Amino acid sequence: MSCCSKGCCNFKFEEGPPLVDNSVTNLNAQYQFLPYGTILEEEEVIRIWMESGETKTVILEEKIPLVFTDSGPESADGKKEFPWQLVALDSGFEYEDLMSWKHHDLYNPNETSVLLKFNHPIEVKPSLKMRLLQILYKIRNL
Repeated sequence: MSCCSKGCCNFKFEEGPPLVDNSVTNLNAQYQFLPYGTILEEEEVIRIWMESGETKTVILEEKIPLVFTDSGPESADGKKEFPWQLVALDSGFEYEDLMSWKHHDLYNPNETSVLLKFNHPIEVKPSLKMRLLQILYKIRNL
């Protein structure tokens, strides 16, 4: 699978967990707005990706259906407030476009937009001692 149908990108995604439908702007993204929904489920291990072809495995913590009012997007249950500026930044949307998505040219009232919240697993960076032990282990096994 390539990132675009035009064939501008020359990379292929590696095999692994399912990919999110759209790209994110950085691999540390906490949120992603998907205007046309997704079949991914909560607590599923997934991969987010950037247009450069880099991917990162994360856990889909929440999948929140959205409704759009004249004042902007809201969760369908109306219970939560979200940092919409961060959502726009992580998703690669302009803040004004996101807040007025109901009036955007690409808005489809028949599709349920969703907001995905990601949980990034803690990545343990190897210490100097761990690296030294790895080198010694390799030397021992030569």
